[in-house]
Amino acid sequence: MRARVNRNEDGVTIVELGVVVMLMGIVAAMLASFLWSVMGVSTRATSHSEAQKALVLALRPVTQNIRGTATIATTYPSTSTCPTGSYPTGYTNCLSVTVMRPAAGQLTCRRSVVIYGLKSDGILREDRTDYALVGGTCTVTRTYSGRPLLRNVVNGSQPLFRYFDRFGNEINPAAGGQTTVPFVSTVTVRVTLNAEYRKNAPLLSYTSDLALRNNR
Repeated sequence: MRARVNRNEDGVTIVELGVVVMLMGIVAAMLASFLWSVMGVSTRATSHSEAQKALVLALRPVTQNIRGTATIATTYPSTSTCPTGSYPTGYTNCLSVTVMRPAAGQLTCRRSVVIYGLKSDGILREDRTDYALVGGTCTVTRTYSGRPLLRNVVNGSQPLFRYFDRFGNEINPAAGGQTTVPFVSTVTVRVTLNAEYRKNAPLLSYTSDLALRNNR
């Protein structure tokens, strides 16, 4: 008589188990890579959004003062309106404006004279002098210089400020044959700024055409 042996073939072999583990590892690696990529995109988007908000917030007083200006400096590119100790010479990256804040019965005081300048170190700075009527005399009440407004500005050769008359013609005293006189006809100032909020990150670009409501 032949003996019959019943063999139990349930379970898996070492080879099969190894294949399953390897496949699970591959899937886990792919999933981890996908999640890491999603988190990176989300982080970059958040940083970009926060940097945009910071840029707009920093430029808000600049745009408000330019829009409310009564006069802009007419002596560009004279260094008398762009302090050589703080700002580069030339009109393209420096702007001096006078903002009138008259009181009842006095139209020439109060006022503020503000100078915005972009240094070669990429820092947009502000000088400001405030005047008020004190004892019948228009007197300086506050002054400061070199206050940083925004860092990491990388405009390169792109002018921070450009000027246009009421017909849309650009006023450029640096062009051949032109003088600084046309600045009195400026009705629009274009502000263009590129900022790098993080090294090797995409540049944030800001451009705004500001009408000088009181320069008429």
